[in-house]
Amino acid sequence: MNSKVILWVLLALPNLVSALESNSANVEVQADVQSSMQMQWHRLTLKDESYQKAKSKLTLDDSWMILPYGLYVELQTNDKDRNVFLHVDNLVSTNKIDTIHVDSIYISHNGKNPVAAENDLLILNPQDRGLLKTHVLLFIVKIQPYHKPGQYLANFKFINNTLP
Repeated sequence: MNSKVILWVLLALPNLVSALESNSANVEVQADVQSSMQMQWHRLTLKDESYQKAKSKLTLDDSWMILPYGLYVELQTNDKDRNVFLHVDNLVSTNKIDTIHVDSIYISHNGKNPVAAENDLLILNPQDRGLLKTHVLLFIVKIQPYHKPGQYLANFKFINNTLP
């Protein structure tokens, strides 16, 4: 049985060039977490030390935009068969007209090189059983000429899969 945690983050993207100027976000969490798992998270802003530390490890050119928000996640499970993945959906404008497709979205995991968000990112695996794992997740957009400025709604899901 899959247990899902759905994280909705309203990202303020005033425009694709100066998005780093903005610092507002509304966050809503719905959780259904099994007793064998602990999870804590909080939103990171530009001013957070862990955001800045992870960002400083990245070397990106002007065709990339690091969103001014990230996630700090702590996970632990005692279940020897549990995997936890981060799933990212398309960014959809609040007026539901414009979309930044997931194929333009990348994730930097603990300051490492960005990986495509098209595939779910493994953040906890069975070998991590009993260990408290911490993650700093930064979201990066590969800027395309057809991207429109505005406010976008992002849907992030933490998916817990129990292996057979």
